[in-house]
Amino acid sequence: MKCEEKPTGKYNKNGTEKMLRKYFHSSCYEEYLRDKAFKEKEMQELEKLYDYILKLHNIEALDGRMMEKVQDLRNGSIKYQGKKIKRYKNGVTYTGMLLTYQHLESTIQRILDSMHFEEKWNEFSYIFGTMVRGIEDAKVAYKRELKEKKIHEQRIKTTDTSLLEDRKTVVHVPVNKEDELDISSFL
Repeated sequence: MKCEEKPTGKYNKNGTEKMLRKYFHSSCYEEYLRDKAFKEKEMQELEKLYDYILKLHNIEALDGRMMEKVQDLRNGSIKYQGKKIKRYKNGVTYTGMLLTYQHLESTIQRILDSMHFEEKWNEFSYIFGTMVRGIEDAKVAYKRELKEKKIHEQRIKTTDTSLLEDRKTVVHVPVNKEDELDISSFL
């Protein structure tokens, strides 16, 4: 049995702080820790995406409809015959959305400069749709960039090893230069 406890901020009659305790079976505790780490990572990614969207649209906070669109894309939820079918974390990651926004930054800026939206919701919805359509292009560009980096690193390694081999093959032969006027060999 594993126990995890957190302070509640309330106090007992004797002055000690109340603790909230959760008990786990030993094999379930490992799964709980993995899930907790996953959720913390997701939260950090969501915060980065949230901050980027706030700066992009010059707004103070995203309203519920905006966050619902982001969460639906993350979860992979779809609408089928007028009903939303909810899934859990089967969609695009928050990092993937952020990379797509960054990949399409010039296009988005051109849209924002050329079009006039009456409400921020309309602007968000249009830009979000543009981002969703550009996800595959961003994935392809990201994979191509990773492949180019890998090739570049391999070239550096091969050139480094070939330079080392060239250095190893060069043999320095000591040259004994004898002076013609040296008489020490006669003595």
